[in-house]
Amino acid sequence: MTSLLKFTDWTSDYFIKNRSQCTAILEDPEALKEIPLINSGSLDEFRDRQLVRFEGMIQDMYDPEYYFQQYEVKNTQTETCEVRCGMYADSAKYLPGEKILFESEKNQTSERHTCIVISTPGLNDWAREKVDQSICLITKAMNINKRSLDDDDLNESNSLESTRKKERTSRAGNIKETDVAEQNIFSKEYILNFPISIPDGKACIVKIYDDTPLKLNETIEVVGFISLDPLLNGVDNSDETMSEAENAVHHPPASLVPRLHAIKIIRPTKQDLKIVPQIMCKVQSIRSDLHLILSQLLFGDSLAADFLICHMLSSIYMRKDFFCLGTYPLNITHFPFLKYKQFTKDLYKFLTLLARKSHLLEITLENLNDLTLSPKKDYEGNRLTSGVLQLSNNTHLVIDETGLTTGQISQAGRENYNAICELINFQKVTYDFKYYKLEYESDIPILILSETKSFIPCPTQVVLKVEPESENIYPQILEVTDHYLKDKDRLSNIRQYLEVVRDTKFEFDDDEVMKEIQNDFVRLKEINKNVDRLHSLMVLARLLSLSYGSSTLTMGYWKKAVQMELDRLSRLPGKK
Repeated sequence: MTSLLKFTDWTSDYFIKNRSQCTAILEDPEALKEIPLINSGSLDEFRDRQLVRFEGMIQDMYDPEYYFQQYEVKNTQTETCEVRCGMYADSAKYLPGEKILFESEKNQTSERHTCIVISTPGLNDWAREKVDQSICLITKAMNINKRSLDDDDLNESNSLESTRKKERTSRAGNIKETDVAEQNIFSKEYILNFPISIPDGKACIVKIYDDTPLKLNETIEVVGFISLDPLLNGVDNSDETMSEAENAVHHPPASLVPRLHAIKIIRPTKQDLKIVPQIMCKVQSIRSDLHLILSQLLFGDSLAADFLICHMLSSIYMRKDFFCLGTYPLNITHFPFLKYKQFTKDLYKFLTLLARKSHLLEITLENLNDLTLSPKKDYEGNRLTSGVLQLSNNTHLVIDETGLTTGQISQAGRENYNAICELINFQKVTYDFKYYKLEYESDIPILILSETKSFIPCPTQVVLKVEPESENIYPQILEVTDHYLKDKDRLSNIRQYLEVVRDTKFEFDDDEVMKEIQNDFVRLKEINKNVDRLHSLMVLARLLSLSYGSSTLTMGYWKKAVQMELDRLSRLPGKK
C-alpha cells in the first residue's frame, strides 16, 4: 500500500473511508518520501486533487472558512437523493441532471482553518529535499494518462463553493488563462508576498480540518490534496463583500497559489537519533575541521574562529524577563576590506554551505531608508505584508555594513534601525497593525560584518587579528577552502554537527564551577567596567562546551571561555 502507485491513486473519498489505515501509513517517514513534493516541481506537472507534499513557513493566517462538510444531491431524473462529503475539496462536482439541495436538513456546515504557507525563506540549496527523478517521471506519466479523463469529468460538472457565497454555474472549460491574466491587475510578487527573494518560491493556501495548533513563521510540512481547479481564480470566485485587492489576495488563481487540503501536518523534528551518536563520537575532529576552515576564512585568526563557531551554534534555550538566554550575536570588524572588497560576500558564500537557512542583508543608506524590515498589516488586502525580518527560527542573518555611507536617515530608516536593535537585544520583531503593534518572538542568530564597530549596538565585537601571510594569499585560501569542502563526508559531518550540537541538552550543575564563575566575573568587572552581563559570558561558556561535545560546564571549559573573553577585550580599540 505504500508504493507510489497506491499513493497516486489516493483520493479524498478513499482517505475518508480508510482514514485509520491511511493515517498509519503516513506515520512512516520513508513512505512519505514517495508522495510528490511540489516545492521543486512545476504546478502543471500535478493534477487537481492529487495527493502531494509541501514544505514551507507559515506566513499569514486567515479567518476560518465555512463549508458544507456534507451535502445532499438530488437526481432530477430518478428523484433519488444522495449525501456526499465536502471535505478536502474547494468544490463539489455533480453531473448534469443533478442539483444540490441547499436547504436540506441533512446538510452539515463546518469550518476549516486557513493559512498561507510559503517556501521557507533563506533555505539554502543543499538543504532542499532532492526529488527522486524517477518519482517525478512516473507521476507525470500517470497524470498525463488521467488528465483527459479528468478534463471530461470537469466539463460535465459545476462548482459548489462555501456556504457564504451564491451557487455559480460557470464551467471550468469556459475560463481561459488569458482572461485571468487580463483581469488580474495585481503583480505576481504582490500576491506571493515573500519577505525575501526565494528562487522558484511557491505559496499555498493551506486548509486544515483539525485543531492542530500552529504559529506564525513556523516551518511545517503539509501532506494533502492539492486543488488546481481553474474556477478558483480571483475573477470568477470573487466575493462582492471584498475589495478588489482583498479578492486578489484571498482568491488568487490556483495556477499561481494552489489550495492544499491538509490530511497531515508535520513539524520538523530534531536530528535522527541514529545520527546523534555518530556525530558526538567524532565531535572533536569535526570541530577541528570547522575551526580550520573558519580561521582560514578569517585571515588566520584562531580566536575569531572560536567565537564564530559559538555564534553558529547559538539558539535560545530560555527566556527570562528581558533576557533571551542562548542567543549570541556577533560583530566581526577590522578586516582588510579595502584590499578585499568581496570579503563579506565570500565569507557568506561559505556560510551558506554550512548553515541550513541564512540570509545576507546588505545595509546601505538607501536600503535602510527604503526596505520594509517589519511585517505590516495591509487592511486593503486584509493580509499581513511580509518584511525582511519575517524569518523562521535558526535562520542565520548576516548583516553587511561595508556599503553604509553617511547621509540623512528617514523616519522609515529609524524604524528599521530600531527593528534590528530589538531583534539583536530581545529576539523580537514588532509587527505593525497600524492601530496597534504586536511583538513576535524569534530565534535568529545575527552576525554583523563591519569595518569598525557596528552602528548597531552588538554586545560582542571581535576585532580581527589579520595574519600578513594569510592576507597576501587570501584568493588562494578561498580556492583551497572550496576544494577542502568538496569532500562530501567532511561537509556533511559539519552540517550535522552544527544541528546536533545546537539541540544538545546542557546543564550547569557543578557547584564548584558556579563559585568560580562568580569570582571570575568580579575580576572581569575590574578589568572592563562595561562587562555587566554575566549571562553573556555564561552563554559563551555553554556554547564553547557544547562545541567540544560536552553537555556540562567543566572548570576547563569555563577557564577557556574566560580567556577567550579576556583576549577579545584586549583587542578592542583603546586596549593594550
